[in-house]
Amino acid sequence: MAKLKVSGKWTKEPVSRDIFGNFIESGFGRQVNGMWSEMLYNRAFRKVPEYKYATWEWLGLEEPYYNENAPFWHSGYEERDWEPVGRQKQVYTSGTHTYKGSTSLTIQNLEPGRPCGLKQGGIHLQAGREYRLTLFAGVKGNLKSAGLNGFGNPDYSEETYPVTIRIGEAEHVVMLTNAARKMEWTFTADKTEVTEISILFTFEGTIVLACASLMPADNVNGWRRDVIERLREVSPSVVRFPGGCFVSFYNWEASIGDRDTREPQESFYWGGLEENDVGLDEFMELSRQVGFKPQICFNMMTSYPFKARQLVEYLNAPADVGMGCLRKQNGHEEPYGVKLFEMDNEPDRKWTAVQYAEACVQFARQMRLADPNIELMMAAYTYDRALLPMMLEIAGKDINYVIYRQGDPQFVHSVLPVIEAYNKKNGTSIKLVNTEWLPSCRSEEPFEDPKVPMDYRWRGRITNDYRDIFSTQQMSWNYALNGAHRLLDYMSYGGEFALANFNNMCNTWGQNVIEATKDTCYLSCMGRVFSFFASCFMPCTASVMECDEDGIFALLTRDADDKACRLYLINHSGREREIELPEGDWKVLAGLLGTSRLYGEKENRSVVKEYAPKISGTSVQMAPLSLVCLIDEGKTAAE
Repeated sequence: MAKLKVSGKWTKEPVSRDIFGNFIESGFGRQVNGMWSEMLYNRAFRKVPEYKYATWEWLGLEEPYYNENAPFWHSGYEERDWEPVGRQKQVYTSGTHTYKGSTSLTIQNLEPGRPCGLKQGGIHLQAGREYRLTLFAGVKGNLKSAGLNGFGNPDYSEETYPVTIRIGEAEHVVMLTNAARKMEWTFTADKTEVTEISILFTFEGTIVLACASLMPADNVNGWRRDVIERLREVSPSVVRFPGGCFVSFYNWEASIGDRDTREPQESFYWGGLEENDVGLDEFMELSRQVGFKPQICFNMMTSYPFKARQLVEYLNAPADVGMGCLRKQNGHEEPYGVKLFEMDNEPDRKWTAVQYAEACVQFARQMRLADPNIELMMAAYTYDRALLPMMLEIAGKDINYVIYRQGDPQFVHSVLPVIEAYNKKNGTSIKLVNTEWLPSCRSEEPFEDPKVPMDYRWRGRITNDYRDIFSTQQMSWNYALNGAHRLLDYMSYGGEFALANFNNMCNTWGQNVIEATKDTCYLSCMGRVFSFFASCFMPCTASVMECDEDGIFALLTRDADDKACRLYLINHSGREREIELPEGDWKVLAGLLGTSRLYGEKENRSVVKEYAPKISGTSVQMAPLSLVCLIDEGKTAAE
């Protein structure tokens, strides 16, 4: 029988729910695409930039490679770009009145009488569901060449030209003129299918396409309804947005206003097309729907302090002050009241530690002119930790948090005293956070499949075997169980460790809390862990318990309101373990059991089950690969 011993060392300050945060990075993969309701890829009809080598290098691949056989390549959310139909000539035109951004696509039919236009596959329809298509288009006017905006002669003509739109078995004809306009079509799908959309015409001439959109009519202000429901189960406490590396080239002003008129943009770091449909206001809407605190990571490396001040104004100023007027104009009169701001992502790409700390001071003082109550996070994780005292001496009085992404207990315990010493000397209350964490991936037991390395780093190579593309461990219950262990570690530091953002929220090869394919959405193994903590965690002080057997981790907590004690137990091993409990009247509050160490959740196959271990007298029988929370409302264990 494994025996537990209370260490007697309790944290001073209660830890809050903010350690159960999450992270969305725009421009990287299908994180946003998977959660957003838009069904068309490249809806502004642009040339899609290639993915940059940095992406493939980061994934461990020697060259750009896409494997549609890999079931967790962005959770099956592969996009299909527009393809030409018929003989045609395409020309991209530029101007200031092209509707969505500064470019329109003109298509000239080179074989009048035959269908000409575009098509896109991978459109998932569900029987009985209503969909809404919008299209902003026109025909070239009487001029021999298109005008600046692509539409040609600005003089209106009554002459109309039919264009046929087909989506599956549904068909709609729109009549275009040389006066470009926005058209809407609503239809109900007859059957569930994966089909294509086509935009076709047969007449002699040229059409001009500026913008299109296809969404389920029941979307939640642009967000997928099923995604909202799953995220409420996960219940993230705080969510970081919009980056990651993406943020260092991010222009927040380009992300507001009418989505249909925003300029799409390249993801400068990762490559590929960022539709720019999800900006600040859309993110704040997701925050409202799910109930998390917004954490805005803002651009310092390619921006300026006054731009950051304007960002704070847009989010927090009254509707009649500065950029608050613009927010009101965009339909959001009440201030959002955002408190958490992260000062760029990986500053060592541009600055030394001293330069970055000095920049933090400049930005902080400008931003607090807009709102003195904001809380700022300084990134120290890209620099040698020996430089932290110097960084704090420069910027400590202007920040609220220090970010380190290393999460192992030894590292954290080496950093906390440095922050504590600075706080004691200067009367500040700086806390430690981790804005982008991943589980440690060590296991006490050998994997069932010896071909899979115990080290979880990506070792991708060109192959058709998805198990060799990306390590399956990131999808696995073992990965999630170690994630639960990491969260308990964060709890064990107490309130001195204030916040953590798991990386990521959606569609990153199992390294996320939800998987969102085009036709469904479900929790990953890590999502099940977050849902577990959402059901049983309360703000608390904590004490790590010592166990005389390997493979068992235990954390004892005392609720901040002093109403109960909770005992969190993890059995990492591959065999059943009997564990002696501390004194108390223990009952099972919540539990999860993994039926396989290596495999992950799928919509129609679960490797994670709800679990209630058997308590017999003063011991509990823990199944292999299990996680439980016990509760003692008599608080005996804490005495």
